[in-house]
Amino acid sequence: MTPNKFLPLEQFTFIATPPELRTQALCVNIYENGRLNLNGKLAEKMSGKNLQIRFTDDAKHLCLIEVSPDQAIRFPKNGSKRLPSVIDYLKARRMPFPARYLINYDETQNFWQGDYLENPIHAQAQTQSNSKKR
Repeated sequence: MTPNKFLPLEQFTFIATPPELRTQALCVNIYENGRLNLNGKLAEKMSGKNLQIRFTDDAKHLCLIEVSPDQAIRFPKNGSKRLPSVIDYLKARRMPFPARYLINYDETQNFWQGDYLENPIHAQAQTQSNSKKR
């Protein structure tokens, strides 16, 4: 066995970054059964606030904005609410379920924006071919 030739540290140019912890990301999950769930971190921030939920025409983005109580949705501490109108809207736009939106705060406009995250498992399942012969 030959002895190792050590390379200079400068030749190691790529530095691997740790994956983002799921508990740090703020997200909304919408299920086909009508449930809209805020994850724990987001539920902490939104609990008890009077919110309005808006979607873009293509349903790829949503926003959570504080409004007056008469036009608001209030989420309980667990961050889960049944919203059939949201499900109907997403189904009309052929959004796959569960729909997951990554949430960030827009400081200039004072609202929380969610951007749709593709589900890699769902996309893979759609492209698989049937390997059984008939």
